[in-house]
Amino acid sequence: MKSKSKYEQWAKEFTSVKQLFERLAAKKSGSVNTERTYSRSLMLWHEFSGLNPDETVAKWEKEAKAEYAQALEDWDVKLDQFVNWLTRTKGFTKKVSSSIHCTIKSLIKYNSRLKLSIGTPSVGLPESLKPITMDEFKKMFAVATLQQRWLLTGLKDSGMSREDFLELTYGDIKESFEKGLDFIPLKVSRRKEQLHYETFLGPNAVETLRLYLDIRKRRGEVITDKSFLTVQDIVPYEKLALNSLSKTVMRIGERVGIKASPHRLRKMFDTYLALKVRHPIILKYWMGHKLKMSDIEASYIIPPTPEQLKLYQEAYPNIDLTGGTLEERAKKAAKEQLEAMLTPEQRELLHKAYMRKGEPAKIPPKPKREKDCNGEHCEFKQVNESELLQCLKDGWQVIHKLSNGDIIVKR
Repeated sequence: MKSKSKYEQWAKEFTSVKQLFERLAAKKSGSVNTERTYSRSLMLWHEFSGLNPDETVAKWEKEAKAEYAQALEDWDVKLDQFVNWLTRTKGFTKKVSSSIHCTIKSLIKYNSRLKLSIGTPSVGLPESLKPITMDEFKKMFAVATLQQRWLLTGLKDSGMSREDFLELTYGDIKESFEKGLDFIPLKVSRRKEQLHYETFLGPNAVETLRLYLDIRKRRGEVITDKSFLTVQDIVPYEKLALNSLSKTVMRIGERVGIKASPHRLRKMFDTYLALKVRHPIILKYWMGHKLKMSDIEASYIIPPTPEQLKLYQEAYPNIDLTGGTLEERAKKAAKEQLEAMLTPEQRELLHKAYMRKGEPAKIPPKPKREKDCNGEHCEFKQVNESELLQCLKDGWQVIHKLSNGDIIVKR
């Protein structure tokens, strides 16, 4: 267990904060990250107002009991000034400042029956988060260490939040992993939403994880069911911290000139798989989003795991590191569609015309078309392999192959 930050050590000295965290644990997730974030927010409030958490609650109750309406007005103004101080002095975004504003409201809410019922400031214009593209991902993967490659591929293949991803243990993948499967189902919990969901690891992540775990074993680690899949690279190999994960991804991106984050990798999973997965609910389920339906409805809408895996496998080429770009895959799909329209004989001749063993595919030169044979319309003619493809496109049909390699075609 990592030691508490200076913010947590300070905040937990106060009775009001202890009660705040106890109430959050009962009503929300109450995660370690939540406590750390709230503690830092309360420290900032103390820096701005000069009031520690216990003094804040006491001051509010005293003023609210004396004149509730006036207290609401005064505190509304005071907290607006706090938000402006955070943005102008500390350089926080409007969104972060608004979140810190809510922390002060929560402190009072869970410590007083006199509610601080004032509005939360606007977070400003929402920032459009763009996914990391496949070309960007390949650049990041090329400069990453083995541990970093596991982080990148694991987040990309699973679409998990950083909090949930870091909680994965060897026991979560053991059965499928030791069978040598390329696609591994994951049954996990989303702490933020307090729900269970499923997702998957694809071949990119599984292959990288095998190499990563092998290195960990070689350096002396004993991998058990409770071992975290993502650990620090220093003894005693503890679970990687949330901030370390974010900073690692960010720094890999900086090395290749890309603004990267775990959330952008999660967005990549969502965006690219949505091009293939047409199920209205399944993609949200894979990402651990809370579904707006009853448990009974969810049990009917969410397919069994084997059916989900089939959908995931069909969509995986869209995020496959070893595949080409979306444009290249579109060209490949068009070629496959063309071949499906040909007879087996035509398909075989097409492959011979375009590909030779050990050589790259070459497009044959366009043959010269003959309008007639000796002044009459030609029903048959003799062509070589380089002319065959154009003849097939023009409506000719293969009749016979000669011993010299030429082919007799009929209109």
